[in-house]
Amino acid sequence: MKRVVLLYNFDKTRLQLVRKSLAPLGCTVKTVAKRDYGQPVGFLAGAEGVSPNKTKNASEGFSEEMMVIYGFGSEMIDVLIAALKSGGVGKIDLKAVVTPTNAVWDSVKLYGEIKADHEAMNG
Repeated sequence: MKRVVLLYNFDKTRLQLVRKSLAPLGCTVKTVAKRDYGQPVGFLAGAEGVSPNKTKNASEGFSEEMMVIYGFGSEMIDVLIAALKSGGVGKIDLKAVVTPTNAVWDSVKLYGEIKADHEAMNG
C-alpha cells in the first residue's frame, strides 16, 4: 500500500516545508484543490475500492489547514509527526487518517467531523 498525505489550504511556504520534511519518508504529498472537496477522501488518497463521485461538486469548502494521511501504520504516523516537527512545520491542528468508515466521506464532511472533535478536545 502506498503512503499518501493529502494537504488542504496550506500556503506556499508551509507546503514547501511539509514537502521537504516528508521527502525522506518516500510518501506522496498531494494538495487538494477546492474543486475536489466533493470527492471521497479515499478516492483522493488512492484507496482501492473507493470510486469517484461523478455527480457531486464541492458546494462548500473551508479555509483551515487539514492533513489527511493514508497507508501509514501507527509507527509510521509517529515518524511522520516527528519529521514534521523536526522540519519546522509546526502544529497542524486538523489531522485525520483514512479509515474504512471515512474513506467514502467527502473532504467537507471529514473536515466537519475532525473540527468538531478538535474543538471538543481543546475547548
